[in-house]
Amino acid sequence: FDPLGWLDGEPEAFERRRAVERKHGRVAMAAVVGCVVHNNHITFDGYLSPSADIKFSDVPTGVKGFFTIPAAGIAQILLFFALVELAWMPASKYDGDYGVGYF
Repeated sequence: FDPLGWLDGEPEAFERRRAVERKHGRVAMAAVVGCVVHNNHITFDGYLSPSADIKFSDVPTGVKGFFTIPAAGIAQILLFFALVELAWMPASKYDGDYGVGYF
């Protein structure tokens, strides 16, 4: 199904777009599982940030939870995403098999 005709004009770009869509769909499914778990108040024991005295159970649900995380924690999350995007699950692998047995 190609209503915009990209397959005829740019077949290489179309395959890349398909691979990127597949990868982002898998990441989105994992994110939904995380939201469902957090919204049901299933939390880890211990501290999210011992130096700021923030426990995992102190993080509220929704967007307010994002602003509870310290800046260093946000930086760690973004660096992990970059590692996954560039090294572990590169969009140049068009077959979608990332060798982990899931996702």
